[in-house]
Amino acid sequence: MIDQKGPSMKTFTTLDVTDEEALYRARLLREKLSSRAFDIADHRRLPDEVFAMFLESGLMRISQPRSWGGAQLPLTTHIEVISEIARACGSSAWTMGVFLSHNWNLTLFDPLAQDDVWGPNPEAVACTSAVGGPPAQRVPGGAIIRAGRWTFLSGVHHADWIIVNSTLEREGVPDGPRELFSLLIPKGQFRIIDDWKAIGLSGTGTCSVELEDVFVPEHRILSFAAQQNGSTPGGRHRVDPVYSAPLDATWPAYLAAPAIGIARGAVDAWIERTGSRNHAYTGMPASAEFQRQFKLGEAEAQIDAADEILHRATTAVVEAAKTQVDVPEIRSRNRRDFAFVVRLCVNAVESVFLASGASSLAESNVIQRHWRDVHAIAQHAMFEYERSVSAWGRRRLGVDDGLTF
Repeated sequence: MIDQKGPSMKTFTTLDVTDEEALYRARLLREKLSSRAFDIADHRRLPDEVFAMFLESGLMRISQPRSWGGAQLPLTTHIEVISEIARACGSSAWTMGVFLSHNWNLTLFDPLAQDDVWGPNPEAVACTSAVGGPPAQRVPGGAIIRAGRWTFLSGVHHADWIIVNSTLEREGVPDGPRELFSLLIPKGQFRIIDDWKAIGLSGTGTCSVELEDVFVPEHRILSFAAQQNGSTPGGRHRVDPVYSAPLDATWPAYLAAPAIGIARGAVDAWIERTGSRNHAYTGMPASAEFQRQFKLGEAEAQIDAADEILHRATTAVVEAAKTQVDVPEIRSRNRRDFAFVVRLCVNAVESVFLASGASSLAESNVIQRHWRDVHAIAQHAMFEYERSVSAWGRRRLGVDDGLTF
């Protein structure tokens, strides 16, 4: 249970950054991205020079274990960094969240798989698709994907590795029931399909990939059930409880965090705009109108509540992983809370957007970009509101455990 060296036995210089330094770097990055957000959206993926800024900042490695040179900062710091960046650019923050979440997720794989990824390049990043593709086939030493397409891989243009989910028999049980597994595949074995043309989170490059006759060795195959219950082979090698936290109670936090920053960015822009506006008919300062004051107060209360709920969720899941107490309950509650956090942020942005007037519809208006981005986050399957919230209701009523939906 040591957490000092990877299986390659290579020694890496650990990223020397504190929580405070990480947030300071995030603020600097936010300032640099503020004037580029529209260009990033038009580019439809993260420009190479922006990705280089990400690497230079060191922020993508704050979720990486120290044994691979990462800073191994707390989960709460991860979401604060993502949220800060989202105040300037939702697409950049979403992509950062994907890369940060995968530096956590890669640590759940067998140490040999981690060595494949980070041994040659400690700065390597990955992304995932859970949608599409045919079932993989068991072969000696692993599995093979004959041919198929997987969709929605945010950040794939800069990914050194991808993870695709597929059903598969368990090793050594060729006639057993098929289960869901995550398969880790290197760059060069997948082809990117340039099909991301969306009105929200436009600059995330969330494209599809095609795979053909790809062999995946056994050590790069990870049971989805093990990720959900926190019993992964990689997690057993780590002393930090975050690396044995269940997937469904941890990973969505990285995708909910941009919604908070986007909502704060929308309010920032709305305050600046409202302070210089007069009502079109009365000529009175817009800031003097009660209804606008009310909308601002309500919106910021919703965002603050979302922030507090997300922090509670991330703190609770790590504590549950450490003590193994109430893990199923935290999984069910966090699913509810992640969806609720995003809904609160959608409502906050909706409120200020509707109080912005017709000029906020202009393509150059910052508020409408935030409006589109936060709605795009809400479309993610993990944040399907009624399904996620009712799962907790089922648990509380004793119908079932609230974990299957």
